[in-house]
Amino acid sequence: MSTPTHELVGRALCDSDGRSVGTITAIYQYPDELRAPWGAAAVTHGVLRRSTHLVDLENADLDADPVRVPHTRRTITTAPNYPALIGDTLADHHAADVRAHYWGAAQPA
Repeated sequence: MSTPTHELVGRALCDSDGRSVGTITAIYQYPDELRAPWGAAAVTHGVLRRSTHLVDLENADLDADPVRVPHTRRTITTAPNYPALIGDTLADHHAADVRAHYWGAAQPA
């Protein structure tokens, strides 16, 4: 990954089919125990009914414009949403939920 994650905020994100999903509004790191240095992006979409979901960035093309992830739009729009996150690192249980949603099971430490 050559693009620093803080430079992703404000960029568009598209799904595995190249369809626009929304805009990256924040980047969260996973707890160190997950050994997942890529983190997760908060992606906001919608005009009238705005919604934000967390998108796992594993295997994402962060250098592409827009950022492209290997997930379908449906997977992204049904992902966990935690409206009151504090800080830049996900809590253990939030991180486990996001990883399980995208990859089928929480990644062991």
